[in-house]
Amino acid sequence: MSTDHLSRISGAALILLSLLFVVFYMSGCGGGDDSNSKINSKDASPMVWVAGDTFNMGSDNGVGGADEQPAHLVTLSGYWIYKYEVTVAQYRAFCTATSRALPSFPQPKTDSGDVSNYSWEGKAGWDNPSLQLHPIVNVTWADAQAYAAWAGVALPTEAQYEYAARGKASNNFPWGGAGTAADLFAGWDQTKCANGLNSKAVNISTWPVGSFPAGASACGAEDLAGNVWEWCADWYGPYTAGAATDPTGAPTEGRRVIRGGSWYESNNFVYRSTARWYSAPANAWPIIGFRCVSVSPEP
Repeated sequence: MSTDHLSRISGAALILLSLLFVVFYMSGCGGGDDSNSKINSKDASPMVWVAGDTFNMGSDNGVGGADEQPAHLVTLSGYWIYKYEVTVAQYRAFCTATSRALPSFPQPKTDSGDVSNYSWEGKAGWDNPSLQLHPIVNVTWADAQAYAAWAGVALPTEAQYEYAARGKASNNFPWGGAGTAADLFAGWDQTKCANGLNSKAVNISTWPVGSFPAGASACGAEDLAGNVWEWCADWYGPYTAGAATDPTGAPTEGRRVIRGGSWYESNNFVYRSTARWYSAPANAWPIIGFRCVSVSPEP
């Protein structure tokens, strides 16, 4: 049997495995209207529909970080967003199908004496069965972009990510809360996302996607706070005042936007729906992964 034939079999098996994972989670996790859900046939990712609307993006003075201001009105067209982050199994299938190299496997890393590779400790590589439902990490922005192109989708814009997390209610966290200058963390609940506190408590880094269904946003997307930071399509730069429609971010800069916080941070500021951060696009870290979006067709 040829190597090419084996590769095709391997890729098909991984897609099937990924689909089985999706079926398992969709049967066990709540959130979202089933009539507004569908599966991307290319990578078996469940997607939830976010209806187009106008929302207030960013934070008022004194409520969030300086880079979250000025708050401004943004109008978005409707879009589908992946319910979960792209998993190890899905990314392996992509690499098999495209002959792309897998990202480096996370190595022991310490910060102030804290070991931070619990999920990968004692494992030889990405083919470990226990990791297949975990989000892929150590991917560059170009890796994420290449996956999205292969899957026939795109990386979310920063505005799409924020609105999927906040919803019409402008939630402080995907599951709720209304931040104020007196209480920046209104609504915070460490049991509703993978964060540095509960992750270190059980010696885990990334969690299997969908581990915190109670933390789903109004549209039904999960892990929009915590688990891994997620690459966005945009370059990172300051907001501009004034209303915008389907914005695509700052002009070319040296850093790309990442959103959502990860399993590593203990500062709940980063899990807020308006919180922003950035990374050089060539960086590949064990705290960064991604999910995808699609703008058509509507439900």
